[in-house]
Amino acid sequence: MELVVDVMSCQDTINSILHFQTDDNSLYWWETLFLVYPGLDKSKGFDADWLTRREYLSEQLSLLYAQAENELKTKAGMFNQYWLERKNEVIEVFSKVFQINCAEILDDMSAKISLNPICPRDIHSHFFTIFYRYGKEQFLMTAIHEMIHFVWFHVWHKHFKDSVLHYDAPHIEWLLSEMVVDTFVHQTDIGKFFDSSRVERPAYRYFYDMKVGGEPILVRLEKFYLNATSLVDFMEKAIQYCRENEACIRKQVL
Repeated sequence: MELVVDVMSCQDTINSILHFQTDDNSLYWWETLFLVYPGLDKSKGFDADWLTRREYLSEQLSLLYAQAENELKTKAGMFNQYWLERKNEVIEVFSKVFQINCAEILDDMSAKISLNPICPRDIHSHFFTIFYRYGKEQFLMTAIHEMIHFVWFHVWHKHFKDSVLHYDAPHIEWLLSEMVVDTFVHQTDIGKFFDSSRVERPAYRYFYDMKVGGEPILVRLEKFYLNATSLVDFMEKAIQYCRENEACIRKQVL
């Protein structure tokens, strides 16, 4: 497992943020930007039509990037150093949890520090972003979250040999991978990398209200995990359950 952290360019930062501000995204994604940057004018950046919002946000984000550029570079150095300090510990825990030698996989992970408070990933290239205001502990928690996805789908693909296109939104395989972050944080030693600010709810917040047949879905996944004979047994039972209840699950996705 190797990770290199660098600074995202201004234009790539703008594009990353605007990706979550388009009309086809829900308010769940829109609102985060304006909570983090309260100085943005909501009448121009939130309530207006898309073209007006895009122009306004692009201009304002360029200014914010210029103000933060030195901090972005400082954080890149800090995060690279902290990863090297914690790397061996992460590999040891992940190898135990995922039942493979994680020292031999994911030697191409990369992260970019960005102004985007939403931290998107590319599951196929093992890339993710880090919010620039994070400290080193928050950086590591975000990195661990993404590594759960990367290793999960590494094991998953070896077992199921399915289409990797299903590992992204909106596919049910992707939704399950987001849910099991909570399972691994609460039921394995991966949880020790999470502090009190993230350990209680390390997955998307809407999962914590999601129920199937009156039972919280995360509780059902924990039962599957604790009673599984192996990791792939857990995967098989969890995806079967999600497919059988997909319509109910999707009605509760924000």
